Amino acid sequence: MAAQIPSQYLRSPEAPTARTLLDVLRDTTQRYPDAPAIDDGHGVITYSELLTEVLDTADWLASKGIRRGDRIGIRMPSGQRSLYIAILSTIAAGAAYVPVDADDPEERAELVFGEAHVQAIYTADGLKMSADSAELASRKRSPKPARTWTRTHGSSSPPALPASPRAWP
Repeated sequence: MAAQIPSQYLRSPEAPTARTLLDVLRDTTQRYPDAPAIDDGHGVITYSELLTEVLDTADWLASKGIRRGDRIGIRMPSGQRSLYIAILSTIAAGAAYVPVDADDPEERAELVFGEAHVQAIYTADGLKMSADSAELASRKRSPKPARTWTRTHGSSSPPALPASPRAWP
């Protein structure tokens, strides 16, 4: 017979609603749009600027053929704004990120990214598509899922982006 769980531990109705990292970013942006979000020593960006950058970069990834369920390798130095934007925009695009420390040997990165079958890799130099990028860009895309968040600042359409997302500082 199973032991009874004391009522003091049965508090799941009191648990907060489940939220994703993007939900937290959206909520924080709505509450504190002009508060500093990232200070990487090269400059400060606010939550509204961060969310706009993340959403614009996610749209740019979608234009490159990245879609829900894809995997993007991320191999960038820690502590830089570009790392956080790369991770968050990958998630916002519906893809999974596959991290490899920037200081790891190249052989390790090749092994991890190869085993994960990444479609692209973020580095300090920007996004590099996999060898199959022509197939990736030409494959039939499913309709873009509706976003559950809205922008609080910025224009309604993303700016024209260069071959790689914004110049990484």
